[in-house]
Amino acid sequence: MFKPNLKLIKSFRMGLSYATQQLKDIEISSGLVYFIVELSQVEWLNMSDLSAAVGVDNAYATRSVEKLSALGYVSKVQDEQDRRAYRISLTASGRQVAERVNETLRGWIEIITVGVSPEEIATVNRVFDKFYQNSLNALDRR
Repeated sequence: MFKPNLKLIKSFRMGLSYATQQLKDIEISSGLVYFIVELSQVEWLNMSDLSAAVGVDNAYATRSVEKLSALGYVSKVQDEQDRRAYRISLTASGRQVAERVNETLRGWIEIITVGVSPEEIATVNRVFDKFYQNSLNALDRR
């Protein structure tokens, strides 16, 4: 029987702690990292799509976007087709922050992959792709 891999879970948590430590001067906590990364991939997202992409509820996404907006990292524009909705995008300073976040994440990956061969990393990436797809399927988020 498969048992939870606590070392994997702890490594993930340590990565979040590392990111928070590295990004504290720009007030980006580990919870905000997901939003920055997602918004760096897409020009504009509405709040529902952003919360779904990050995997959080709309209330959490709204609080996170408000925090990022107050920091000047995102802009919120009312959707022209649906006046109740907003479209979210990174500002110029938000794009700089996204570069810093991505550098930080790459730095963590370099730390944890010391002594791991490119072939092993490719295998891990394939397995995590499967984990991700299974997660989407289980939560009906295909």
